[in-house]
Amino acid sequence: MPTAFSPEPPPTGVGLGYGIAIAVSTLVLISSIMLTSYICIRVKANASSRASVTDDDAISGSSSVEPAVLVLGLNGSVVESYPKIVLGESLRLPKPNNGPCSICLSEYLPKDLVRCIPDCHHCFHADCVDEWLKMNATCPLCRSSPASSRGPTSLTTPLSELVPLAFHAR
Repeated sequence: MPTAFSPEPPPTGVGLGYGIAIAVSTLVLISSIMLTSYICIRVKANASSRASVTDDDAISGSSSVEPAVLVLGLNGSVVESYPKIVLGESLRLPKPNNGPCSICLSEYLPKDLVRCIPDCHHCFHADCVDEWLKMNATCPLCRSSPASSRGPTSLTTPLSELVPLAFHAR
């Protein structure tokens, strides 16, 4: 009687060898692409820095490039227009305030000069908040912008209205 033909299973070492060869060649390919792109970026950066130095040398003294000044804070007259309070012996501040100054973290003392931001009514030491507002145009606590908006109304624009947090909560 004829016997049924049963194929022998392939040796297991050959399949494993191909898998390892494919994995190693993939890693080598990715590494070489990364190395090539790194070298291209470095060469391009060096070329652009050399070109800018050459361009700076070519510019005559009469036509110099002025650096741009970026002002992030409020104008000194705007900061000075905010109300100041001299603390009494009771050390009571307007309603939303409690605890130490949020900028310098020191307790308020009697006869301290305190400045309040008009829209959110948060109060701080006058020296602390003056320096803060000259560098940042927002309240240190609630981050609302005390600067008036440029639109048709003179209402302030809190940052939460510009980009509400609930919009990104998904």
